[in-house]
Amino acid sequence: MRNGNFEQYTVEEVLQTFGAEARTFLRENRIDRSNLRFADACAAASVNPDEFFAQLDAGMRRHAARAAKQNVAEYA
Repeated sequence: MRNGNFEQYTVEEVLQTFGAEARTFLRENRIDRSNLRFADACAAASVNPDEFFAQLDAGMRRHAARAAKQNVAEYA
């Protein structure tokens, strides 16, 4: 994800873009809501932005897979 797009976002923009899943990861990494650039907030919390987004992506994929399994089980 090293294209620089998300690193220019503020923490608030990351929350608006990725929703509740991002909020959970931000809390786990002790990154508070602010107008700081996301890359600066990650640096202050000693978190690599690329690793944060990789974890966020994996969490979102797990959540989507769980939801799909529940839907299949519900209609089976």
